[in-house]
Amino acid sequence: MTIGLETLAAGAGLITFSAAMIWAAIGDVRTFLITNKLNMLIAAGFLAFALPMGLGLNEIAAHIGIGLLTTVIALGMFLIGIYGGGDAKLTGAAALWLGPAAMMPFILYTAIAGGILVVGLIFGRHVAKRFGLPKQPRWARRLLRKSAAVPYGVALGIGAILATPYTLWFPSI
Repeated sequence: MTIGLETLAAGAGLITFSAAMIWAAIGDVRTFLITNKLNMLIAAGFLAFALPMGLGLNEIAAHIGIGLLTTVIALGMFLIGIYGGGDAKLTGAAALWLGPAAMMPFILYTAIAGGILVVGLIFGRHVAKRFGLPKQPRWARRLLRKSAAVPYGVALGIGAILATPYTLWFPSI
């Protein structure tokens, strides 16, 4: 069995994308911020790996199209106040990588992870209200405040990583 450039690019892309989504999730928990720089790097990384994989123009266009459509929908959610701006951009960047075939699993896994995240935060905030906020680390103190936002980048990262088996990045067996 020989491993060609396409296989290496797919494996490296899968690892890079997963690592970037984990980095975004950790950053969101610690600072409630997903930077534009990270979102742009994730989006640009798609082409850096898609081209060596030998994706055709139609496949690349489909990924770009689903990324743009998802970004528009997520930005709409941001504008009506139910989604963070960084989350909206991360959703679009993830959709660009995942492509049309993985969107339904991405939405499903993200929703499930988001629900678990919210229930966990409600429980953690209830415990913190009863026993007091932790003094350290500071990010945990911020996270457990009653008025704190939900770091939805965690759910997006989990959803995106769990959806990767439905993508062209994941090797078919």
